[in-house]
Amino acid sequence: MKSIISIILVLAAALLFFFFTKPKLAELRASQLEVSQLDIAENAAKKLEARIVNLQAIYNSISATDNAKILTMLPNSVENVKLIIDFDKILQAMVEERGTGPLYARTIAGGKVSIENPKVSQAGTVADGNFDASKLGVVTFNFAVTLTYGDFLEFLRRIEHSTRILDVDSISFSAVPVGNQNTNDPIYTFDVGLKTYWLKYTNDSNTIIN
Repeated sequence: MKSIISIILVLAAALLFFFFTKPKLAELRASQLEVSQLDIAENAAKKLEARIVNLQAIYNSISATDNAKILTMLPNSVENVKLIIDFDKILQAMVEERGTGPLYARTIAGGKVSIENPKVSQAGTVADGNFDASKLGVVTFNFAVTLTYGDFLEFLRRIEHSTRILDVDSISFSAVPVGNQNTNDPIYTFDVGLKTYWLKYTNDSNTIIN
């Protein structure tokens, strides 16, 4: 009789384990795994939040002047007209400071240097693989300018040190057949091709243009 009772108890314990305890243990382990995953996700969210707060603090620390310089360096639109105007301002300031205006007044048509035959067009993708071509636009800017060799070098130097990011692609030149030229300081027409860049954002938000 005791043997039968013992067998029944063992069978009952086995049935209890397989049909109740084991499923509950599996549920417990699943719950523990889920809690662990939630803890990992929570920690990652806290790190991300801290990163966002840190970046926001850095952004807020940028002065209005520096922010304007950043937008000039890498604008969020092509700005065809502004690009031409900016280059012409650099050119006019350079000629005025170097005092070579009277020379051009005597030797070139119109008597004043300017950005000639400007052409701005959107180019292909960025060649450098370190940049995401879908977020960075490329603009080609071709123009001509009539200057002495010394003034042209100074003009290039000022372009190089301007805030905007620029890459000079090509330069060619031809002599200017003007009878009044000073042979000691001849004037040439320089044809320049360069590239500049812009961020593909909409004008009224930080949404990237796809």
